[in-house]
Amino acid sequence: MPTYDFICEKCGHKFSIFCSVSSRDKQICPQCTDDNITQRFTTVNAYGVKGGKACSSGKCSPGCKC
Repeated sequence: MPTYDFICEKCGHKFSIFCSVSSRDKQICPQCTDDNITQRFTTVNAYGVKGGKACSSGKCSPGCKC
């Protein structure tokens, strides 16, 4: 299951939820319990991945040359 980032349109609270695709539209703000939330689009952290495959060393960092 992926993690989705949201922002509440009522109170402005930013939060992340680890949930299934089918349940992401049923979320509410954990701060004010309003259901008027918008999914935020963020970048993916791809450290430890080279050429589409996971790094075999397990010790990757930015600029890894595995």
